[in-house]
Amino acid sequence: MIDLPGYRMDNSTLYQIKVKGHLDETLGSWFEGFTITNQEDGDTLLTGTIQDQAALHGILNRISNLGLTLISVNSVPEEDRENKPEDDNEQPDLLV
Repeated sequence: MIDLPGYRMDNSTLYQIKVKGHLDETLGSWFEGFTITNQEDGDTLLTGTIQDQAALHGILNRISNLGLTLISVNSVPEEDRENKPEDDNEQPDLLV
C-alpha cells in the first residue's frame, strides 16, 4: 500500500461539495446519504461521508450527468467535524 499524506483508504471521509444553483427534492435520490443545503447565495452544499476515491468519482460523475456546475470539493478535517460553526447563509437542510 502506498502511504500518501492526507490520503486515507481505510477510513471514510466527510466531504462538502458545492454546486451552482439550488437543488430540489426530486434530485435527492441522486445523492442518497447526503445532506443537501440550499444556501442564500443561490448555490447548494452537499455534505456526506464518502468511503473512498472511487465513490468520490461516482458522486462527481452524478453531478456531471445532471449538468450541474461544480464549484468546489472539500474534505472536512476530523477536528472540524464535531464543532463546525453554522453558516449564516444556509437555509434548513434536506437530508436524503
